Amino acid sequence: MAGLLFIVSRTKPGTHAYMKLVSDTEDVVLFDRRSGDRRRSHEHVTNERRHGERRRRSVTADLQKAGWAQVRQHTPRLVQHGEA
Repeated sequence: MAGLLFIVSRTKPGTHAYMKLVSDTEDVVLFDRRSGDRRRSHEHVTNERRHGERRRRSVTADLQKAGWAQVRQHTPRLVQHGEA
């Protein structure tokens, strides 16, 4: 069974340490790694490689309000030979 993913604000190192201490072994606790817009250029991109948003839900509000957010860890489905 997939564990939980706890994302902690970089401004809350004490919360991060506490969650690492009390979380289950299959859970992952990490600092929020986002840092603004990652595109180097603000030019229009003609061929977007992604086909939709990868995140299931936004955690920004939870991070701003509580300093951490909880989401289910995504376990990718393995594609068997011959499947597409």
